[in-house]
Amino acid sequence: MNIYQKKLLSSKTIKTLVLTLFLGLSTITFSSSTFANITPRTDKGTGDSVPGGTRGSCFYKDQKPLVPLTPKTNNRQELTLASHPTIFIYVPENKATAGVFILKDSTQKQVYEDIVSLPDSQGIIDIKIPTDQPELKVGKNYNWTFRLICETPIPEAVVEGSIERVNPSPDLTTKLQQTPESDRWLIYSEAGIWYEALFTLAEQIRSNPNDLKLTSEWENLLNSVGLNEVATEPLKNNR
Repeated sequence: MNIYQKKLLSSKTIKTLVLTLFLGLSTITFSSSTFANITPRTDKGTGDSVPGGTRGSCFYKDQKPLVPLTPKTNNRQELTLASHPTIFIYVPENKATAGVFILKDSTQKQVYEDIVSLPDSQGIIDIKIPTDQPELKVGKNYNWTFRLICETPIPEAVVEGSIERVNPSPDLTTKLQQTPESDRWLIYSEAGIWYEALFTLAEQIRSNPNDLKLTSEWENLLNSVGLNEVATEPLKNNR
């Protein structure tokens, strides 16, 4: 199924197909080491290792891999203040029917799962954990995975990340109260609250898509943590 054929599938049809494929894989166990050691395949059946995911037959030739928007450098922790945070992932143009997002706690108990509809072109999507789901507990570490569902027998593209909810310090609370909303992303970034920094700046860009200053700040933020390869990719409105 190519990317144009995806448009012909209704949301209900996609979810039925994906759940059928996904549940059929439920007997296969994937550990973190499994994800890290997957060897990708190109359309010709060969490939090179791709950190954070694989190219495989889910993708067209010479596409970038899936990339989670989590810090690669600067020893940034993946922190949030939100009870129901938003996760960002770069998704290249692909042949997948949908994506599966799973959040687990430190005991590997599943907290949340969702079937994610994919855009028709490459870009950065965001996955919001709904407020009707259990909230993240302060001081607890959570792990998430996102995989594309393709027509091949096994998942071929998987990325993962971690997230920890913390309470704001008194100093951070004061700074946020004294800072205009348009600049709060920088306060979050300086405090190491990665998910809020990303979400706050992304929301501004979506509200002001022609603001070159915001675009430049977004690129600088991603470049500062080693996400140069996707810094100029478009933000998708996939909600």
